[in-house]
Amino acid sequence: MRWIIGTGKDIAVDSNQVQARGDFIRTITDAEVSPWGYLRINGQMCEKYLCCASDDGIDGTFLTAHVQDVYELCSLQKVCECKFVVANTCIWDKLAHKQLLYKLMNYNRTIELWFAKQELSIDVYRNFRQSTTIKNIGQFEFQTSLSERELFKNRKKGFMEAMRIAFIHVSPVILPNEE
Repeated sequence: MRWIIGTGKDIAVDSNQVQARGDFIRTITDAEVSPWGYLRINGQMCEKYLCCASDDGIDGTFLTAHVQDVYELCSLQKVCECKFVVANTCIWDKLAHKQLLYKLMNYNRTIELWFAKQELSIDVYRNFRQSTTIKNIGQFEFQTSLSERELFKNRKKGFMEAMRIAFIHVSPVILPNEE
């Protein structure tokens, strides 16, 4: 499994929190985890993202980044070719999760997308937004989303089952209440 995080100070924060994320991944996958390094895109080191891999035999990519970055990352061949993508990010724009799935399915018709559970928040313009607020450092020593905390809580059920509980599967069908 590949794990990619944005390096901005609101996600990666500092080296201690990045290291704590690695420990978290090791705990929830029960697998060895490679050291963090900058993501390589077309052979070039991209300092916008850090990447590591868990040696668990799972063909997926877990993204923790802002939604614009998730769109960018989902255009990479190594992300599109996997069986599933977990997007630990916000749905700032209406139907962003559907748009992201369609983008992925243009490259891989069988790929699945799982999105972080959204919490209701109020933005700086006093608009209600669905968001995945990364907060609550708590026991993990890094800022976590609601879905990450649920993933940890259910880790003993195995990673794939815990992921199914903690994240929302994105259907390619747009339901009437989603329009």
